[in-house]
Amino acid sequence: MTSIGDKITIEKLMRIKDSNMLVINSEYQRGPVWTESQQKKLIDSVLRGYPLPLIYLHVKKIETIDLKGNSTITEKYEIIDGQQRINSLYKYWKGQFKLFDPEKDDVKARFPKFIKDFPCEWSHCFYDDLTDELKEKFKSTELAYVRIDTDNEDEARDLFIRLQAGTPLNDQEKRDAWPGGYTEFVLKFAGKRNNMFYPGHDFFNDWVKKSSPRNIDGQEGVKDIGKSRKLCAGLGMLYFKNATNGNWIDLKIQNIDDFYHQNVSLKMDEPRVVRFNNLLNLALKCLNGYTGKKLDDHEVYHIILLFDGLYDDYTESWIVNFQTALDKFREKFAYAKKFKEGEYFQNYALLTSSSASSANSLRTRHNFFTNKMFEMLKPILKDKTRLYGELEREILYYRYERKCQICATEISWNDLEIHHLDQHQHGGGTILENGRPVHKKCHPKGRAAVDFSKTYDG
Repeated sequence: MTSIGDKITIEKLMRIKDSNMLVINSEYQRGPVWTESQQKKLIDSVLRGYPLPLIYLHVKKIETIDLKGNSTITEKYEIIDGQQRINSLYKYWKGQFKLFDPEKDDVKARFPKFIKDFPCEWSHCFYDDLTDELKEKFKSTELAYVRIDTDNEDEARDLFIRLQAGTPLNDQEKRDAWPGGYTEFVLKFAGKRNNMFYPGHDFFNDWVKKSSPRNIDGQEGVKDIGKSRKLCAGLGMLYFKNATNGNWIDLKIQNIDDFYHQNVSLKMDEPRVVRFNNLLNLALKCLNGYTGKKLDDHEVYHIILLFDGLYDDYTESWIVNFQTALDKFREKFAYAKKFKEGEYFQNYALLTSSSASSANSLRTRHNFFTNKMFEMLKPILKDKTRLYGELEREILYYRYERKCQICATEISWNDLEIHHLDQHQHGGGTILENGRPVHKKCHPKGRAAVDFSKTYDG
């Protein structure tokens, strides 16, 4: 019934499609259509010599009769699995899109660093723009396919179901099977149950909830396989992208998948990975002896990112205040969820249920959480200096909506300076109330600084 291991070149398959010999069965084609990014990456894979998955074709015998009544039996091929791949190859062959430049299109393409480091001959090329050598490579690439010869439709359906059957994997379980450095990072810290090689960090084992939220009937949610690893993947993504410096991003499936791909070369001894481990150790220290409930996902994001801001510039004097501050924040958060009013509702509680993983929700929540916790923790700068610490810079950056208080235009994080309203040399304190975000070029000096302060004094 089946012929497995046959191969066909892309050129021959495209010509079969051109002749209307490839047909679609809607029973098997109910999934989402590939994005243009997915299509471009498929062609990129072909030109890099990466193998593609099997294509499944059900051979259909078609009888045609000419005007003289002569009967001819021909074959058509019903695509059971592989339609999106075939369509992508065909659209590129017909010149309907050009390929990514791994470096210039980094925002959309999100290729790993090792790919961006090497020249790409097909960057921004339509099919007709390829060199003759690359055209030949594309056309002559062989695709493996399975030919299913049966007149019994149910046999074809049965085979398809068997191929697709088994325990379906969720998005995180699929990522866990991927090779590469970021997979190793997530497994190392979040752990994997019953795997002696990945016991996980004690922070994730002891303080992160392992089940999903309560369902609509108030019953405890079912354990979500891979939940801790999905959380760690999102947290690591925000951490490595320096989200608190203005680089917030949606934690949607495709973005996380792309981040895994971009960071296949991540090494566990890199300084940023070591620092992440230290932040989790700091979290354990802060939660030692705490009798409150385990942490929700949103709390994990904001606590670890808060610690990242405190880690370098402040003494550990704030640690003794952490559990009390967390309890106070949780109390007001719970009140806000119940009564649906106040700043804790608008700036935090509301954003944990609606688009909770969007860049805007993450940014607004973290800004609010950082401000409130900073007020209660009362951290002390390590050195008596006239410079504001990282966390204070972040608070002022968002408090004034990322706008320069001199020219009123947006400031990029790398162009941010904090101006002392009352000059430090005249006794002005390095405190939040005395700081204003400004561009480096706008930072007032001398007489201009005095005039600026008078403006704020009214």
